[in-house]
Amino acid sequence: MRKRTADERLQDRVRKELAWDVLLDDSRVDVEVVDGVVTIIGSVGSYAEKKEAESATQSVDGVHDVISAIEVKPRAELHPSDDELKAIVEQVLQWDAVVPERHLTVSVIDGMVALTGACTTVAQAKEAERAITHLGGVRNVINRIDIIPPHLSPADVRKVIVDALSRRAEHLAAGIDVTVDGSIVTLSGTVSSAMQRRAVVGAVGHAQGITEVRDQLSVEPVSPD
Repeated sequence: MRKRTADERLQDRVRKELAWDVLLDDSRVDVEVVDGVVTIIGSVGSYAEKKEAESATQSVDGVHDVISAIEVKPRAELHPSDDELKAIVEQVLQWDAVVPERHLTVSVIDGMVALTGACTTVAQAKEAERAITHLGGVRNVINRIDIIPPHLSPADVRKVIVDALSRRAEHLAAGIDVTVDGSIVTLSGTVSSAMQRRAVVGAVGHAQGITEVRDQLSVEPVSPD
């Protein structure tokens, strides 16, 4: 009997994770794996399902990267007009306590939502996108929000980042190298899982003084003893 490859075993783990996710119809999503890089293919009924499939895949141990080739095809009953969807998006952003909606502009064309304007942190811009992913009729979100942070020196920015990582978990700061170029931060080093990678990038995204987080982290799962 042929021994299964690491990619085949990883493919099975990803498929099981998608099957267990109650927010997904996994029958509409296929999985391919090459050298730890997972490609998910298919079509789903909402943008939220697409993001859920991507997130579930990234959470599986051994996944080095995820390529999403999933299309969003909203169901007829969840297909508001562009004007209706624009009004709904604006209302949702207004209700979100994290998002400074007064500085954002929303446009919608054929279910494709574009967000423009300015926020003070990367996390605020990401929250604006996250807040509308579940809305019926959204086929994609194009996030063009500019980050205009308060002025901080590179040394101050680096200290804020290290503090943010240490508050999240002491081990997150260990083994991660932080490079600051003006307001652009590059993260390098290794983490043990895709989930930890997202935690690190997310923690840094909440720091003031940053306009862009460049993720150069690599995932090296910890081998069992």
